[in-house]
Amino acid sequence: MITSDLVRQRVRTLPSLPTTVVSLGQAVADDRCSVDRILNILAKDPALSATMLRLANSVMYGGDQRVMDLRTAVMRLGFEAILNLGRTAAIIRSFKGVNHLDPMRLWQHCVAVGLVSKGICRLLKQNSMDESAYLAGLLHDIGKIALDRCFTNEYGPVVEDIERGAMCLDAEFGHLGITHAEVGAMVAEHWSFPEPMIVAIRDHHQDHPRAFLPALIQLADLLVRTRIPNCPADETLMFALEELPAYAVVFGKGDFDAERLTFSIDDELEHAVAFVKLAFQD
Repeated sequence: MITSDLVRQRVRTLPSLPTTVVSLGQAVADDRCSVDRILNILAKDPALSATMLRLANSVMYGGDQRVMDLRTAVMRLGFEAILNLGRTAAIIRSFKGVNHLDPMRLWQHCVAVGLVSKGICRLLKQNSMDESAYLAGLLHDIGKIALDRCFTNEYGPVVEDIERGAMCLDAEFGHLGITHAEVGAMVAEHWSFPEPMIVAIRDHHQDHPRAFLPALIQLADLLVRTRIPNCPADETLMFALEELPAYAVVFGKGDFDAERLTFSIDDELEHAVAFVKLAFQD
């Protein structure tokens, strides 16, 4: 079994959160942010700049004319898209190397959960929460990568059981005595994330989440898993959305069109799949 102390010791060997992630977030949060400031940040990361150009010319964002320079790409994508796509691409590039996991499938799932979480915030007019929701959704399964990279030999049998149909948490706890949610929270602590994001990563599988952010990530995770199965067990995943305790935490007792929500996420899933494929071309 793996102890929490050993996990905390080994997660220190993981790469730091890319500086681009922090810099883009600070820049876009500044009302005085300019195109030149974004360009200065991207100039320090040529691989990310190349990804931004590919995105600007992709089916998702492409216009009538092909973009040949980064300034035009930034103007076409817009600051919000640059923030989401830029930091996502930077994180994927740092953490796509794994031993037992399918990195493409994992990151498509994580990006989709981030986008759906942000989309729900927008539907609820919780715009002040949408960026935290996106980043928490994007990194909610970072504990899986930490286990795969820091405990390679121990995690192999876990992934084998999951691929044979076992539930992820059951396989992890049975073999390791700890889950990816707990490990992910330790990674978030190591990166000095705010407490609400640490709690969201730690509690996104809790039966009765009490705070808005972990409940939101749990709902987004379930909604994505029914459309993009993350493992064989997800192929038979069924639940009544309105009956989940997390639903009441996120949406309260008022009327909310759950059917509209389930239909509205389909575009987000399509964007997530396409974007991760582009990000993996580095």
